[in-house]
Amino acid sequence: MNSMLRLLAVVAAFGGLASGVAAASERPTVFSYKTIECKLLQGDRCGADKAMVVEGDDSPPEPDPSPLSYRIGLPAIEFEFNSHRLTARAVEQLDEVARALELKTLRHYSFAVQGHTDSVGGRDYNRRLSVKRAGSVKRTLVSAGIAEHRLVDVGMGEDYPLPDMSPDDGRNRRVEIVRLGSTDKGRTSSASPNVRRKALLIGIGAYRNVGRLIGPVSDAKAMRAFVTGVLGYDARDVKMLLDAEATRSAILGAMDEWLIGGTGPGDEVFIYFSGHGWQQLDTNGDEPDRYDETLVPVDVAVRANNTVDGMITDDEIGAMLARLDGRRINVVVDSCHAGTSDKMMVVGDHWRYIKSPRRSDGGPLKLRTPDANREVVRDSEPDTFVSTKDPKFRTADITVWAAVEAHQKALVDEEVRAPMSVFTRRLLAGARDAMADADADGTVTRAELYRYVLRESEAYCGRHPERCADGLTPQIHGASNAMDAPAFMPVAMATPSSPLAVKDILVGPVPTAGAQAGGGVQVRIEQGTRLEIGTAVDIVVTSPRDGELVLLDVSPTGEMMQLFPNEYSLRDKVPTRIEAGEPKKVPGSGDRTFRIRISPPAGPGTLVAVVSHGDSTRIEKLTTAHKDLAVIERPKAYLVELAEVLRADADSPPHLSVASVVYETVSAP
Repeated sequence: MNSMLRLLAVVAAFGGLASGVAAASERPTVFSYKTIECKLLQGDRCGADKAMVVEGDDSPPEPDPSPLSYRIGLPAIEFEFNSHRLTARAVEQLDEVARALELKTLRHYSFAVQGHTDSVGGRDYNRRLSVKRAGSVKRTLVSAGIAEHRLVDVGMGEDYPLPDMSPDDGRNRRVEIVRLGSTDKGRTSSASPNVRRKALLIGIGAYRNVGRLIGPVSDAKAMRAFVTGVLGYDARDVKMLLDAEATRSAILGAMDEWLIGGTGPGDEVFIYFSGHGWQQLDTNGDEPDRYDETLVPVDVAVRANNTVDGMITDDEIGAMLARLDGRRINVVVDSCHAGTSDKMMVVGDHWRYIKSPRRSDGGPLKLRTPDANREVVRDSEPDTFVSTKDPKFRTADITVWAAVEAHQKALVDEEVRAPMSVFTRRLLAGARDAMADADADGTVTRAELYRYVLRESEAYCGRHPERCADGLTPQIHGASNAMDAPAFMPVAMATPSSPLAVKDILVGPVPTAGAQAGGGVQVRIEQGTRLEIGTAVDIVVTSPRDGELVLLDVSPTGEMMQLFPNEYSLRDKVPTRIEAGEPKKVPGSGDRTFRIRISPPAGPGTLVAVVSHGDSTRIEKLTTAHKDLAVIERPKAYLVELAEVLRADADSPPHLSVASVVYETVSAP
């Protein structure tokens, strides 16, 4: 083979992976943000010559019976040869995409970023490269200001060519943006237009006179993205105090003027603090241990005897909160509330990751000695920064989240490259990213979120025992009868529409919280919905139409697994076919090839039945790839591809039906 033929052979081997750059005369169009908005809101109903939707009109479109119908292919998103590196033209197109996704009409939705190749080259290689390319697009959009939790990057490989196009056609090399469900757990501004909402977010790392911290400013900025992007606060109603801005007078002044003066009864208030926390002598006798818990502002002073002045006590914060009577208040405190830092184990510079103050050189600070003869109130609550049961809060709806118990020390997370606090990172993962949504209904309750951050904090401590001498035990204090309420928002304003909710991706956006998408499919567990660990169960599914059955399980910890088909059912050729009107039992009666048993941990789980009504060729490839009964590492990507498989295999909608049942796993008595 001469050199030219060898060169052609190399190009052919990587053809499916090439840059996708067309000839200069055929350069693909860079779509404007308005065209992108129209396609993602109206799908095929958006014509090239059709007037765009009116910007600012955020009323939802009519629901489409087919999921993943609202999409746009972006041929201008090109890559360098055999690479996932974006071209300048691709970056120009992604600027328009980012602008579109931030419009009022789209900013409450999540989206899939799908990477596709043609069939030239190896199938596995094409799949891996498509994953990298989708990831590059997602990272670029995140860097442009799109919240990461709104984007799911999915590599589709060569398996989804454009309609009526040969699989090896270079035009199949493309990136598509696909609209999924809503990230909005309930927009107060829509449900209650007269409610004012104010947030005060404080992050202090660059302390003047005590040891600096890394992470709190990142914490506060991430919290701002959460309250504006997920909770729906207007950016103009969020006040940030970062580092040098967060003096004692500025913090108390902002609470007085911004929160108390800027809201009234019936309004909502969100307060967040990330920084040092400590203790000082109790001044009014309401603390059994004779110490008040404190927040440490940036300008605290260290005296000659190594004691600290200028902190803000829990009593001062409590007095401010009492003046917010009639409001609904969320307080999140990510700081230590521990005793003397001399108890702290210090290894090298690790004191910089512990959120109670030390001297700038790492040396210990001291607490003043309390008066042992002073009378204290014995029925007060020493385990919380602000007691929500205090009589002065009887007219306020207040929930307080705290990183640790009063005797513990909060930590900065050393496991991530971008520094954040252990507690804030997990609180946001649970609430913002719906990782705490154990029943996959799209609503993260207070109980779900608390269980999630507690479990994840304890796991972190298990990995770093040298910095967790007293443990990490997050706290929530509020109405005991409201633990099933949605975290951070009223029950009446919550909508079950999380990007992690199975129905939300498979069925597409539903117009109301009460909408169901079962399509007549019914699923039940023969042994009931309260199941002891170790119990063997049988699952019965009935469908009004013929189809292929897939069973998914979402565990109490939020992990997802493909329950059926599995390696045992495939080995023994157990049919996945379900006949119209005929109940299908899994594992099945008679001689069973496998059994399904309830495993730890205890808590609520969700069983989901998906019945597809199209060609089973592609779905067999996907389900076979996940037959191992292992936790699906990227569940959102799996769900997007499952929906895409079913959409591509069906001649016409509805191409699938989805039903679910919530069960509770309990420990044996």
